[in-house]
Amino acid sequence: MKINNFIKLSAAVLLTATTFACTKNFEDYNTNKHEASPQQIATSLVGMLFQQMERTVIVHSDGTGLLDSDYQIMYNLCSEVWAGYQAPTLTTSSNTSHYYDNNGWTRAMFNYKYQQAMNPYTELKAQAEERELALVSAAADVLKTVSMQQAVDYYGPLPYSKVGTTLTPEYDSVDQIYKQMLNELDEAIVVIEQYAQAGSSLLSKYDVVYGGDLFKWARFANSLRMRVAMRIVYAEPALAQAEFEKSLNSPIGYITSNADNFVIASATRHPLVTINQEFNDADTQMGASMDCYLNGYDDPRKFKIALPAADGQLHGVRNGLSVDSVSPYKNSAGNVSAPNADLYKLTAMNAAEVQFLLAEAALRGWAVPASAKACYEAGVRLSFEEWTATGVDAYLADATSTPAAFVDNVASNNAPAPSTITIAYNESDDFETSLERIMTQKWIALYPNGCEAWAEQRRTHYPAMVPPVENRSNGVVSSTLGPRRVCYPIPEQTNNPSGLATGKAKLGGPDTMGTKLWWDKK
Repeated sequence: MKINNFIKLSAAVLLTATTFACTKNFEDYNTNKHEASPQQIATSLVGMLFQQMERTVIVHSDGTGLLDSDYQIMYNLCSEVWAGYQAPTLTTSSNTSHYYDNNGWTRAMFNYKYQQAMNPYTELKAQAEERELALVSAAADVLKTVSMQQAVDYYGPLPYSKVGTTLTPEYDSVDQIYKQMLNELDEAIVVIEQYAQAGSSLLSKYDVVYGGDLFKWARFANSLRMRVAMRIVYAEPALAQAEFEKSLNSPIGYITSNADNFVIASATRHPLVTINQEFNDADTQMGASMDCYLNGYDDPRKFKIALPAADGQLHGVRNGLSVDSVSPYKNSAGNVSAPNADLYKLTAMNAAEVQFLLAEAALRGWAVPASAKACYEAGVRLSFEEWTATGVDAYLADATSTPAAFVDNVASNNAPAPSTITIAYNESDDFETSLERIMTQKWIALYPNGCEAWAEQRRTHYPAMVPPVENRSNGVVSSTLGPRRVCYPIPEQTNNPSGLATGKAKLGGPDTMGTKLWWDKK
C-alpha cells in the first residue's frame, strides 16, 4: 500500500472559500477582499479534508470523481449480498453471491478507505495539530472510526496505527485496532462534549452531515462507541460492557431521534438507483432473505424497501444463480422486486440501530435505563417512522407471524423458511430467542447498510439467511454461515509485502473467506 495525497484543491476553490469559527482558536484578522489570506486558505483546506472524510464514509458518486460503480463493487456486490439484502443478477460466473472471492471487487474497500479516508485523515490531523484545533482533531478521529471499522470488519488485521509514518506500514491485529478505536473515541468524546457545552460549532460551512451541530456530533460519537463496543462482546465481554456504559453515562447522550441520524446530506440519490435502473437492466435485485422476512411478517415497510413485481407482490432473488439463468430476473421481465432506492438515504447510523444496541445490552444485564422489551419496541417504532410506514402497534403485537419459505417466482430455486422467530417481544423467552428477535428487527431496520448488517449477522448468527443456490467456494465457506471476511488485495503482495505478511500472521487462519475475525467468537 502506498500512502499518497489524493486531495487536490483548486486555486478557484481556495480563492472563493470563506472562513468561520470551528473552534475559538481562529484569531480575528483583517482580509483583503480581493484575495484569499493564508488563514482563509488554511481554513478551507481543513474544511475540505473534513468534508471528504464525511462524504466517503459511504462511497458514492459525489462529483469528485467517485462513481456509483465504486459503491457497487465496494458494498453492493459484497456486504449487501452476504447480509441477505441484495442478490446479483449479473452474467458474471463465480461471483460473490456464489461465495467466491472476486478480488477485483473485494479489494475496493481497501483501496477507497485508504485513499479517501486515511489519506485525508493523516493530513487533517497534521493540520489540526499545527493549528491547535483540538475539536477538529477529535472529530477526525470519530470519522476515521466510522469509516475504517468497515474495512477492518471486511479484512481483519490492517495497517492502522502506523499509517502515514511509512510507505510500508505493519498491520495491526483486529483486537489492537478495536482497542485503539475505543481509546480514540473516549478521548474524542470528551473534547466534543466540552466544546458542545461551551456553545461552539464544528466546521458548519463544510459539515455535510450535522451542519456543525456539536450536540448531534456528541450523540453520534457516543452511539458509535456503543456499536464498536458491542462488536467485541463475544471476544472481550468486560471491555465491551465498560465502553458501552460510558456512553450511557454521557451528559449529552446518544442518538434517540431520527433527526440525529448520520445521513450524508450531500448525496443527490442513492447509488442503488443507478445500479438497478441503469446497469444492465438491473445488476442487483432484492434478496431472497428479505423476501422471507418481509413477506412472512407482512411487514408494512416492505414496499418502502422494495418495489412490487408486475403481479403486485414482493419477490426476491436467491443468491448463487447459474449465470445462464439470470435474464428472467431482470427489470424488464417484471418477475421480481427491485430495491425501492429512490427512498433510500446514505445513512451510516440511525436511531433504530441505537435502540437495538440498547435492547441487546439490557438483555445482557448491562446498566441500560430501560428494559430490553422497551428498547426493542422503540427500535421498531423508530424504523417505522424513518420509513414513514403505518401499523406499528399491530406489528409489535403480532405473536404468530414467522418468516415465509422462499418461493422463486421464476424457477424452482425454492428454499424453506430460514427461521421461526416471531415479532412480539416475550420477556419469558430465553436469551437466544430474545437475541434472535432483536437482531432480526435490527437487520430490517439497518437496511440498506450492508456493512453493519453483515458484521452483526456474523457476530450473532442472526437473522438466519437463505443459502445460495450454488456455493463455488470449493468448501472454504459454509453455505449456512456464509463468508466470514474477504481476502487481502492482490496488489498488496507487490506494494507492501512485508506489511501484508504481518497481517496474515495475525489473522488467525488462512487468507480465505472462511477465516473468522477476532471478534467472531460465537
